[in-house]
Amino acid sequence: MTDVAPARGRAGRPRSEACDLAIEGAVLDLLVEDGYPGVTMEGVAARAGVGKATLYRRWHAKDRLVLDAVIHRCGEHVVSPDTGSLRGDVVEHTRALVTKFRLHGPILRAFAAETARNPALAESFRRTFLDDRRAAMREVLARGVARGELPPDADIELLGDVGSALLWHRLAITGAPLSDDLPERIADLVVPVTVASR
Repeated sequence: MTDVAPARGRAGRPRSEACDLAIEGAVLDLLVEDGYPGVTMEGVAARAGVGKATLYRRWHAKDRLVLDAVIHRCGEHVVSPDTGSLRGDVVEHTRALVTKFRLHGPILRAFAAETARNPALAESFRRTFLDDRRAAMREVLARGVARGELPPDADIELLGDVGSALLWHRLAITGAPLSDDLPERIADLVVPVTVASR
């Protein structure tokens, strides 16, 4: 497997939105319930109430089918917040991630579990769900450095991973709640107390 780019938008007969939604729901339900190995073209077709030929006209392989469903349901355009303060930006950025995990955590967790065994999916997961968000956080921190809210030698790469790593640890490892106060608590870890109190 060398290419797992989404397959939506191919030329051909008009797509049925209801059919696409039924297939997407079936894929994601099976992914959460049975993990990636439990998703089969036959199982998806049966649960969605469509023929296998319908699936194969749209997706020639399971990896494309799963990735397409995950991206369509969970993908988003990530914007770097600019509230005027480093702490405010970190809070807003982290709050958006908490919302994402609350909405789609089980799907992302099930999809990510397969990436340890599937390098192509791992690359797609990184490119689709991680790179934009990490870049947005680096922008937030770089503005903090420019405003003097962080020291010039701040390790932006490491600081940028703090919030997402803590939230992912709760979502995927400990099962601790994604509580409403987490964005503020994480911001307190990222932003020095002396800066936050100015």
